[in-house]
Amino acid sequence: MNDDQPPEDIPRRNGELVFDAPWESRAFGLAAAYLEASGQDWEAFRTQLMAAIADLPDTTPYYEAWVVALDRLLATDGLAARS
Repeated sequence: MNDDQPPEDIPRRNGELVFDAPWESRAFGLAAAYLEASGQDWEAFRTQLMAAIADLPDTTPYYEAWVVALDRLLATDGLAARS
């Protein structure tokens, strides 16, 4: 995996990212924009995402875990309160 590219395990259809609702694409965009602006690579986010998926119930939708991971990354970086 190239750390400058989004994780390969993001839901895709025919190679294109798949979003079931507009908020999911916005959550993706927020994460991508934050990583670019902060100079971090996708591995920093991926680590948070794996932890969020492990901590949340198995029935949690993928992009809900994505938002938890972004929240945790922002909290770790001192930009959001820990929830």
